[in-house]
This record gives sequence, C-alpha cells and structure tokens, in this order.
Amino acid sequence: DSVLTRDSSLDLCHKNSNWSHFEKFNKYAPSFDSPKTPKTSTIAENDDHVEEAVDDEDDDDELLWSETLTEECPETDAALKQQQQLQQQNDVSFSMRNNSKQQLSRQNSLSSNATCLPSKLILVRHGQSEGNIDEVLYATKPDNAMRLTKLGWEMARMAGKALREQLPPNETVHFIVSPYARTVETFHGLASAWCDPEEFSHIPQRSKRLKLWYSKLMEMGLTWHEDPRIREQDFGNYQDPHAILKAKSERHRFGAFYYRFPHGESASDVFDRVSTFLDSLWRSFESGRAQNYVLVAHGISIRVFLTRYFRYSIDQFHMLANPKNCEMITLGHDGSGRLLLDGRCELELSETKEEEGEGGGGKGDEAKNDAQRADGKEGNGVEHVQNKGFAAATTKVVTGYKNYSKLRTLPPQYVHPRSMRMSWDDN
Repeated sequence: DSVLTRDSSLDLCHKNSNWSHFEKFNKYAPSFDSPKTPKTSTIAENDDHVEEAVDDEDDDDELLWSETLTEECPETDAALKQQQQLQQQNDVSFSMRNNSKQQLSRQNSLSSNATCLPSKLILVRHGQSEGNIDEVLYATKPDNAMRLTKLGWEMARMAGKALREQLPPNETVHFIVSPYARTVETFHGLASAWCDPEEFSHIPQRSKRLKLWYSKLMEMGLTWHEDPRIREQDFGNYQDPHAILKAKSERHRFGAFYYRFPHGESASDVFDRVSTFLDSLWRSFESGRAQNYVLVAHGISIRVFLTRYFRYSIDQFHMLANPKNCEMITLGHDGSGRLLLDGRCELELSETKEEEGEGGGGKGDEAKNDAQRADGKEGNGVEHVQNKGFAAATTKVVTGYKNYSKLRTLPPQYVHPRSMRMSWDDN
C-alpha cells in the first residue's frame, strides 16, 4: 500500500481533508474506525476535489455508563422524565444559541477574510545554487552567500514567465524574499519576466541601472521586501562536509522535524519563526498592500509554511518532498475567505551532451548526484558519460514548465511514520 493511505499511519484528526494535497494518495482510511467501514470521504488518485460522505455517528452507547439505577416507582419515573425533558430543552436551547454565535462569528471572519485575502499566494524555491552542485563550498563559504549557477539563473527566468502567466493580469504583486544571496538573485530572475534588466545595459553605472530597473518594476505594480524569518534552516556556520553527512544520517533516524543540527536549527525551530511570520503576513493582507503575494524562500521553509498554514500532521510533514529548484506552489483564494491549494508548477529540463576529450571518469559526480537525490536535492546538473576514450559532459537546460495538482511526496523507504500505543499493553 502507498504510505499515504492512512491504514498504517497516524492521524489524530480523523476528518483531516488535507490528505487530498498529496500525490499518489489513493483513499481515506479512518484513524479510529474499522478500515472496512470508513466514515470519511473517498478520493480517486487523480481527483482534485474532496467529496465528503460522513455517516451519522452511532448513538447506541451514548451515556450508558452514566445512567442512574433506581427501583421502579411511577411518581419518581414521571418526575425524573419531566426533569430530563426540561434539561434536554435547556441543553438544546443553549446549544442552538452557542452554535448560532459560533456560526455568526465564523461567517463574519470569512466575510472579513474574503475582502482582505490576496487573489493568489505563491511560494517559490530558489534556483540551483553553488551549494546545490558542490557541498564542499559550505566549509569555506557562508550558506547565506551562496549564489545561483548559470542554470539557476535560467531556472529563475523561466519560472518568472510561468509565474506571470499564473497571476491575474494587471494586478499588483508583492514579493517577500529571504535575504540569502540565492533567493534575492532568484527574485531578480523572476522579476525579469516583467522587465528585463538588459533593457538598461547601455547605462555604464551599475547603481544607476539597478535604480532605474527597480523604478520600472514598481511602476508595473511590483513591490518587495526581505524577511529573515523565511530563510534557510540553519545547519551551523562553516559546515564540515563529513560532519554534515553524519548529521544528516542521524536526522534520518532521529526524525527530520525534531533533529537539531549542531550549532544550528531543527525544522521545529523553523516552524516557530514561520509561525510569527504568518502573523505578519496576515497583517500585510489586511493592509491591502497588494493583490497577490509571492514568497521566494527555501525548501524547508516552504514545507514548514505549508505544514503550519494547512495544519499538516508531523507524519504529513515527513512525507512531503522538498520542492525542486524554482518549483512554485500556488494557493488561491476561493472567494469565500480561504486560501486553498491550487497545485504546483515544476520546471522541465533537458540534457545536452558535449564532448570533453579523452579521460573522463566522472564517477565522483554521479555518486554525488545520487546522494543529493536521496537527500531531496537536484544533483549538480552535470553528469559524465565515458565512451571509448573520450568523456561527454551532459548539461541540463531549462525547456519549459509543467503544472501538477498535488504536492510531491518522498518514496516510502524515506518515510518513517510514528507508532503510538492506545494503552500500556497495546503491542
């Protein structure tokens, strides 16, 4: 069975409809009911909608343990029945008033949300960076200073075209950007879809070119600011490759959400700061700053954001795969005061081979790519193929993008669902 069927995984919210966000999801399986009689909805593997079919709960056993045992007495029984009926009427009246207040409060909240929520909220991971292709660099170069590669710039520019197509025309857009070099450069690549900075290449002074480009973008309805709370998970300062490899192996056994890197952070630490960021983001929505929002961030911060906003369980977090470089995840306003998952956009790459001359080897690069894929990364974009005395370098180029309705998930061998006992002798 798929790891995303809840037959064997724990979900404390038995009416959790967010399982429909995950790819390869086959069906609902109740958490505390018999698998043969599900009370929640059934979802086809490629169905984007949730059709709820919740059965009425059985009331046969209700209050059996609290019934009062008395001897048969007509006067007592009549008085007791009259008292019970009066109590039931009072309970129903109180329940109706309470439910009415809750419904009114919820309607007011949704009505308020409907007026302030953006048309779309889009999360974008940065393009391919120097650290993605050579992790040894982290030993001598700060994580926050890693820049985009040539392929990373191509990814960002192509993602910008896809982003602009997804946004409603003639609406304003506000970008919130992680202050790391690779995310700021990714923002620049995305913004080039509105105005290419090459239009100002004839101006010799770089500072003047940048000022004119920024001014043009603002005239076109783009604004932006940095927020360090959506930065990358902190893995420590200068990172020793062997120590990080050992730590990642420990993280896999310990649990990715809770494992804290030496001198760094855990995903739960990222969860805490992203939670405060959400408060600020909501206030920005209420201020009417822009009609659409784009967050340019990192893989872990995007996964944590989704977990926090949609209230995914920890098991669901562990199932989520890291977004690929420049992958976009879209949340759209449903018109009634809620942001719902609209799907994701993934770049398509093709490979071109270039002859490098005699020699070759290239096994080190292939092994590194395999290790990076196992860790949720994309590889270095260059592979070597040896053939009769000469080596051919395979270079990846961006050719387009494709839309998907659901989020990517990890292969089952990388997912370790929790096992919780219901009692002391539950084995």
